[in-house]
Order: sequence, then C-alpha cells, then structure tokens
Amino acid sequence: MSALKLIDVTPFEPMIIKVHFDGFDWKELKPICDDMINKTPENVVLEDNGKSSIYNHQNQPHLNQAFRKFYEWLSPIMLHVLTNEWGFVKEYEYIIGNSWVNVHGNAGLTKEHNHGPAAMVSTAYLQMPKDSGYIQFKDPLEYEKSFQHHQSADDWEWKTIPAITGDVLLFPGWVRHRTEPSKTNEERWVLTSNVLAMNRPAINKNNNTGGNIII
Repeated sequence: MSALKLIDVTPFEPMIIKVHFDGFDWKELKPICDDMINKTPENVVLEDNGKSSIYNHQNQPHLNQAFRKFYEWLSPIMLHVLTNEWGFVKEYEYIIGNSWVNVHGNAGLTKEHNHGPAAMVSTAYLQMPKDSGYIQFKDPLEYEKSFQHHQSADDWEWKTIPAITGDVLLFPGWVRHRTEPSKTNEERWVLTSNVLAMNRPAINKNNNTGGNIII
C-alpha cells in the first residue's frame, strides 16, 4: 500500500495570520516605548511582572510619527485580510481604535483575555529575545471538543505560536489568548493595535498613511 497522503480541504477562512516587518529600528524606538510606558497613569491587571501603555491615551503608537512607516506598510495588509480573507464589507470604514506597547521581563506574562468588539488585533514583536515567551491561543471549539479524551487541557486547549522580532500576528478580537511566562532577564516588547469595523461608508479611501484610517 502506498503512503497515505492527507490533504487539508477545510473551506473556512484562516483565523491567525503571520506576516513579517523588517523595518523596526529598535535603537530609535526603545526610548519612545519607554516614555509611553513611564507616562501611563496606572498598572494593567492583565500584566504579571510587566507593564503596558494601554491607558496612555495621549501617546499611542499609531498616532506617533516614529511608527508611521510600520502602519503605512501594515494598513493595506490588514485591509486585505479583513475584506478578502475574512469576508468583511469592502465599502466600510476601518479604523485603528487604539494601540499600545507591553514590556515583560523574567517571569512576565499577559493573562488570558480577548479584545471584545475589535474586528482585528495586530500584535507586532518589537523585541523578542530567546526564551521570552510566545503567545498562546485558546481553541474556540473548546466546549465542543471537551467530550474527547485528552491527557491534559494544555494538550489541546492552548496552542503556541512561535515568533521572532519583526513578526506580526493578525487575529480576530474575540479569540482568547495569553502569553507564556518569560524565562529570560531580557525584555520582550510587543506593539498591539485594535482595528474596528465601522458600519458606515469609507472616507479617505486613498489614505493609507496609518493613523486612524486604514483604507
């Protein structure tokens, strides 16, 4: 009997997409990110042994000139995934609702959560040292699969996505995720953006310059 060949013919859209950006200048971005973190008014309960600028509404990465090149590159990719891969309405307006940076050191992690109504989440690795912990996604079919026999919940509920500096993950806001704890003293820096789908005709269709409008 010849070797069995299995072909994946699942017809549904991809859920988590990875792209790569080579343009991060960490020497330039590091003091900017430090300033975002240091001027954040309060701690974030989702972060253990880490800090986030999510409450720093005055200085968000997508509104900061230092990240303009990145968002110019990312905006058409996000729009393509939303409308061509995930089936969102092409004529709608899509905006970056908010963005922030997280930093974690040894034993640092982000707890399980989702991003609520965000149509898309972008997670970009500004600095990803070895052993600093990867992101993990929870199987959205956890309840349907719970009747199956497994060695442990971590064998199937949570799936780990390896990444390196410059990798960017795009995924729906509703999918639950967390990070592994870091096992190094080097800092892991991540840039996250929430994309919102607005039920209204798009404006500034030719404006792909980042900022709020991504179409």
